[in-house]
Amino acid sequence: MSTAIPSVPSAYFTSTTIQPQPDTHGKRVKLSAIDQIAPRDYISSCLFFPVSQNADTRHIFHLLERALVNTISDIPELACSVRRPIGNDREEVELLFDSNRGAILNYRDYTAPELRTLWKFGTFRQLEKDYFPLNIPRQIVFGTSAKLVPGSSIPALVVQCNFIPGGLILGTCLHHVAGDGVCNFILHKTIGMHLAAITKGLGLRTFPITPLERSSVVQGEQGVTLEEFPDWKLTETSSTFLNPTNYEAAKVQSIEHGIFSISTEDLSLLKSHVLKSASNTKLSTTEAICAFLWRHVVLARQIDHHQYPEAKLSITVDSRERMENPPLPSNYWGNFAEPNAVARASVAHLQNEQDKPEIYVELASSVKRAIAAVNNTAVRRLVGLLNQMPKSTSLTWNVDRYPGPDMLIVCLQAHRYNDIYFGRDLGYPSAFRVTVGDTEGKPDGRCIILPPRHTESRGLELILQYDSGTLERLENSVEFSKFFIRRN
Repeated sequence: MSTAIPSVPSAYFTSTTIQPQPDTHGKRVKLSAIDQIAPRDYISSCLFFPVSQNADTRHIFHLLERALVNTISDIPELACSVRRPIGNDREEVELLFDSNRGAILNYRDYTAPELRTLWKFGTFRQLEKDYFPLNIPRQIVFGTSAKLVPGSSIPALVVQCNFIPGGLILGTCLHHVAGDGVCNFILHKTIGMHLAAITKGLGLRTFPITPLERSSVVQGEQGVTLEEFPDWKLTETSSTFLNPTNYEAAKVQSIEHGIFSISTEDLSLLKSHVLKSASNTKLSTTEAICAFLWRHVVLARQIDHHQYPEAKLSITVDSRERMENPPLPSNYWGNFAEPNAVARASVAHLQNEQDKPEIYVELASSVKRAIAAVNNTAVRRLVGLLNQMPKSTSLTWNVDRYPGPDMLIVCLQAHRYNDIYFGRDLGYPSAFRVTVGDTEGKPDGRCIILPPRHTESRGLELILQYDSGTLERLENSVEFSKFFIRRN
């Protein structure tokens, strides 16, 4: 049976373009060096809402449409197109205001007879029972898998409202060149504020961002060399530029998104467990979780320490509030999550069962130092190095992610998506899920730490994409399962 959306629009599947203001037509956004090294792919997010079976879905959609129009009025770059011009010697990308294009808003009613056969993933309650899995094909919920190729122009933002039996899945694709994880959160928070105001019959003018000239927001340090940056390397080919899944999918079988959760009480116990051998050491909850996850993923993956002597852990860090002279506002719109914090450890040491609990203090301290090293100087030095390169694509991360030994932890727990109020028709999201790029069937050693579900108030959720054997070993680990519960 075909899973293709019918090509002729109807009342149940429509597409709307929200164009930029006419007076901006032809303007280009000058991007920063950090924007240029952002993954050239979409941040794809899902928010899940319960909706009554007899709700007026078109009414809800039109409210969302008004909220999105108001959001784009507040953040005009959302209506840009992302382009990779032909003939640019530096292989740079750009954001362009083009009045013939704009942000895309799709409406899909999978409860309607014309689309019902495409929805094979159960009711909202069934998805909730399965803890909102990430196994729904992209073309069903997101509306785009477009890749940025030379000469192409794709939307910076695609939003799709998917009505399913008993609920709504709000699928959002924000191109990473347009903004990073902080921007993605600002986007959703602003949509929620406008939607809540509209349902109360109020007009609202928000100022969610501080607009700054991206290209000059940070000055690079002069005189740096690549040898001083062990966490970066020269790109071998264009296909390996910031592409952690540049391998044959056939190398990996039975890929799953494992969803785990940890309660507030168990978070406190985990931190105490990590600090058991050094109670006077000060560590954050994030540092403790990262150390614990790092070791257990390496153990569960059964990495051959002869083939891979060392493992690296990369951790995303929002550098906005770490900048000095001048400082950068926390609501700066653009990319500012480079460089990553990088910690290292020998695989044999990570796998040594005799070293606990001392190993956790050691690993967490290494994580703490790595995060602290991402400061004003580190950002300016990286920008200086990027500016020296012949192309914007000359450098890439010096990591060997899955099926190699390295992993990335994306820390989104401070972004409280599930606490955003979307007005009386939708309320609060039941869950938030996110991926970067199209990782269907091809894990990249990424772990995403998410905020708790709204009904659970505190605690955290994790998404781990690995082969089923790795996830089963994690689930069956006595130490790991003391703190984390597998939900799907």
